[in-house]
Amino acid sequence: MEFGIFSNGFRAATSASLSYDEDIHEIVLADQLGFRDAFISEHHGEMPYVGRVDTIPAPDMLMCKAAALTSRIRMGSAVKLIHLQHPIDVAVQAAVADHLLGRGRYIFGFGTGFASPLFSQERGLEFEGRHARLLESLEAVLKCWSSTEPFDLDGTYWRGKGLIALPKPFEPGGPAMATATDSEAMIRIAAERGYTLLAAHVDTPARIRARSAKYMHYAAQAGRPASVENITAARLVYLADSRQQALDDLRPAITFEVSVQAERGFLGHMKRTFGIDVPNDERALDALVGTGTYILGDADEVTQQLERFHDESGGFGTLLIVAGKSWATREKRERSMRMFMSDVAPRLRRLGMAAAA
Repeated sequence: MEFGIFSNGFRAATSASLSYDEDIHEIVLADQLGFRDAFISEHHGEMPYVGRVDTIPAPDMLMCKAAALTSRIRMGSAVKLIHLQHPIDVAVQAAVADHLLGRGRYIFGFGTGFASPLFSQERGLEFEGRHARLLESLEAVLKCWSSTEPFDLDGTYWRGKGLIALPKPFEPGGPAMATATDSEAMIRIAAERGYTLLAAHVDTPARIRARSAKYMHYAAQAGRPASVENITAARLVYLADSRQQALDDLRPAITFEVSVQAERGFLGHMKRTFGIDVPNDERALDALVGTGTYILGDADEVTQQLERFHDESGGFGTLLIVAGKSWATREKRERSMRMFMSDVAPRLRRLGMAAAA
């Protein structure tokens, strides 16, 4: 089993530059501690965020700065909303990031993202067509990377004349690919091509297991190894000396985040997904811990919870722990990451090896 961080940027508003510095600090620390991957959310502006939350809508730019401060960690978007931009712009920006990161460190993570009509409507696009638009965009991006001659786009959603996309990706075959999706068509494409399948940190184990089963079915049909190695799962993980200390450390920031997310329909999502009512007050953290999406406590307790999550979800090749939050203090967030890699990760690696066998 490999490990990474999911930089799900959501910090109380100060200035975006300070929030980005905190995100990069965590990526640099993850690189030093031996995390293999860092996935960065693409969060666009919404009214509930104004004056309250700093987010990053252009994760490739943050990756390029982080690349200069790290040596090994791979980075990708989770996820790049390729249904919102013309494919030639997506292809060129990704290829530039691929070169600036270099040595196979860039991952092209893509998807449709949070199901809000706002992002499509802002750009004069149809929300209902986002999945079909994404599929068409993906094929156009791949052609931009591979074609050495100008070509035309004459699709249902994207058009253009004489496209010449430069630079080409760092490696001739293009960067590693990853997607987060519930679309049957996209799961099939990902499985047939060997793309990594990303699961959100608020996915239930049952949904992860069902999606993984589809992925492995289509991979086997395509003659690819039917393994959980290409499945990546995520959880909000925080370690302290005790469960109570962890609850005390996280409660103020979680209470604030839930108050903002409630305006985006988050509480309704949790009700539909987990069948629980998350109160919009200081009790929210206790309800979220009850869903299993927040895993906290000392090293033994966290390890046991993650082992159970691994079993219930059918296994996965990579676990991402959520970062990019204003939990407690920088020092306590650092300590949690260090404790995870020293006291929890070695035990989970053995679990992953047993599952693979």
